[in-house]
Amino acid sequence: MDQRPPVTDRSAATGSPSQVQIASGLNIIAGIWLIISPFVLRFSQMNTIRNDDIIVGIIVAVLAAIRAFGAYQAAWLSWINLLLGIWVFISAFIFTSMATPMPFWNSIILGIIVFILGGWSALSSPSGLARRPV
Repeated sequence: MDQRPPVTDRSAATGSPSQVQIASGLNIIAGIWLIISPFVLRFSQMNTIRNDDIIVGIIVAVLAAIRAFGAYQAAWLSWINLLLGIWVFISAFIFTSMATPMPFWNSIILGIIVFILGGWSALSSPSGLARRPV
């Protein structure tokens, strides 16, 4: 008989920090892009979408940073980012139009990115889903 102690998968017990860090790290970048994009893409004169992008970008970046730098079990932070991704996507239709393609497509693309990265980060920790008994 094998007398060795059972091997435990630490990532299953503590979440997968590397997956959370990657997804949340990329979401930090997406949040920073939301903050600076009105100025880089030259639509900062459009106050409503500019303010929305800056506020949402700050929230996305801060929540993602909290996850990336140690709150691996706090999947709810990433679920909030997922919802913020939906908001950024919807805001393209509320605050802009195809007549202003730069802010419109920026919001569409960033909304999808923040949504996907938020979901990836949330599902990378055991608290992200209901756990099945082993």
